[in-house]
Amino acid sequence: MLADNVSVNPAASAECHFFMSIRKRTICLTIAVVGVVGLGLIGTFWQPAPLPRDPDSQRRQTQDNTNTKPAPLTRLSKSDFLNTAAGVGHVGSQACRECHEDEWQSYQDSGMAHSMHRTDLAQDPAPQDPAAPSPAGIPSPGTVQHAASGRRYQSLWRDGKLLHREELVAGDGPPVLLGEHEMQFVVGSGIHFTMYLGEIDGFLVESPLTWYSGKPGWDMSPGYAVPFQLGFQREITADCLFCHAGQAAAIDGSYHRIKVTELAIGCERCHGPGTLHVKRHSSNDPSGAGAEDFDHTIVNPAHLSRDRAEAICHQCHLQSRSYISARGRSLADFRPGLALEDFQHYYRSSDPGEQMKVVGHTEQLLLSRCYTESKTLSCMTCHNPHGRLPVSQRDAGHRQSCLNCHDTGTCKEAAPNRQQTKPPDNCLACHMPTVQTSTLHVAVTHHRIGIHRDNAPTPSRTEDLEPIHDLSRFSHADQVRSLGLAYLKRVFQLGIESGPESRRLWDHSLKLLLQSQREGLNDPEVHATLAQLLFQKEPDQAVSHARIALKQPKLSIEPRLNALFALSSHHQSRQQPELALGYLDELIRLRRSASDWELRALCLLQKRDLPATIKALETAIGINPELLSARDLLARLYKNQQQFQRADNQKKLLRRMAERRRSRGRP
Repeated sequence: MLADNVSVNPAASAECHFFMSIRKRTICLTIAVVGVVGLGLIGTFWQPAPLPRDPDSQRRQTQDNTNTKPAPLTRLSKSDFLNTAAGVGHVGSQACRECHEDEWQSYQDSGMAHSMHRTDLAQDPAPQDPAAPSPAGIPSPGTVQHAASGRRYQSLWRDGKLLHREELVAGDGPPVLLGEHEMQFVVGSGIHFTMYLGEIDGFLVESPLTWYSGKPGWDMSPGYAVPFQLGFQREITADCLFCHAGQAAAIDGSYHRIKVTELAIGCERCHGPGTLHVKRHSSNDPSGAGAEDFDHTIVNPAHLSRDRAEAICHQCHLQSRSYISARGRSLADFRPGLALEDFQHYYRSSDPGEQMKVVGHTEQLLLSRCYTESKTLSCMTCHNPHGRLPVSQRDAGHRQSCLNCHDTGTCKEAAPNRQQTKPPDNCLACHMPTVQTSTLHVAVTHHRIGIHRDNAPTPSRTEDLEPIHDLSRFSHADQVRSLGLAYLKRVFQLGIESGPESRRLWDHSLKLLLQSQREGLNDPEVHATLAQLLFQKEPDQAVSHARIALKQPKLSIEPRLNALFALSSHHQSRQQPELALGYLDELIRLRRSASDWELRALCLLQKRDLPATIKALETAIGINPELLSARDLLARLYKNQQQFQRADNQKKLLRRMAERRRSRGRP
């Protein structure tokens, strides 16, 4: 921390002793880096094996890339529709309603029309049935005891607000309040479940509590039913809301300060921006009319090829093993009528056995023989995006979709056996069965059409990836870049501590990204990711890559966070707190992260600003109550400042949390 030869006056001898004790007792800061998929935790305890390399060659490569012009982006696929252009503005679904009332009303019966709304307890007299949702779709208060994490969660109503509360109940002693936050948004139509989002310090986060309609009742949100979960730390970004909100964008380029301008999925998500269409029909402007006698100012999926029409569905429903934004673009740039792969690259496992276990509906359908041998089968063969069949008609309607192509006489199953399904002779019972998901209390229809009992999945051998779409239009360097980023994303999905396979993928990602640079690709996102990959083994190279990345004004948010954290960590480790704080100020503006605030505290400690250090540590544990390193330092700082009761409270809570972590197998 401070140099040993720093002189202090006698009045400051106690403070000097404290700083010296801090220096002797090394504080191990866990480095939190936002990966290409969100928050990844790269601990100092795991350092991927280095690749064989020529240091001078690598250094020259990094230097050369600073002066290399970015390779031109692959041209967008052509479209006949005028509103696929990037500059065409949105008008909102209410503008569509003025002329398309019938379509608008039918769409209200779809789940997409109710994908997101605000909480509104003003409408909510408490329902008589405790399990029944209120008129605004907000269930009655409830409590979830989550033994795995030693926490208790409560959903409660107070003063017209929906509040979600988190308490520590593990270990000796009374419950400890860890947080209580207002929930402003409800996400989900309620068919399976509804999740809840709240703004904390202006940043949008997900609640650990979810309402499951099938249960019915409250339980842990997807991904939270584990001993060590995020609590109120899971960031909700504009990318997260892409498939739930009609229109949402980051405020001032932040990571998860979000402005939502249209709540639920609206008309323009499938038909494209409507400004040109409204202008033409409000002014009788004939400029959008085409020779084929359809309106070129608005996309009609019926006039698209199967691939282009399905891209509209795929933008949200293609849940591949890994996916990466194309260089210089993002999924937010996609417009209905364009090719999806121009904006996002999707990857599946190259292992045939693993392919049989895919969860995403769209990927399952793409692997189906019915799909591959047909030129017309699509999502809309069975699904009407403008509404849903009544429950009483749903089974018969889906069966009829099968019979439009198949004769019952071709079914090889004996007629008596077919009558045993519920309802009788139901095609989906055998060929698209209901399967459980990794999400609590949720089962869905398997969309790989086939005889499932004859296709039991085989054990996966590798995590190797292959693109789902044809990417031959892209340069080889672009293909290598996307694949390298996709492998890194897969590392974070598996967990960086999950074993040799994660380490292999980590090294393979590094190898591919370095190759893309050798092929002349000067991509700021690659530089930022290399800063992340090289930080532990090659910190000087990592810093160089981070600086190059930050020189690019169009660097997207997640790589920017990587680069900023790498530079702030570098300067803090070099005893340069002022330089580190400059980067940390930017990080704190962009995201709500306990690791950023802990690192800020260490910088302020180097400056001997104890009040500011304490405030930063208090903020860090407010975000992550189980950040034990911050609690330990905070307890010692309280003691140094003669705040003995606070110090004692922190030590007691620290012991409870440490004991619980050890009992769950984590040091």
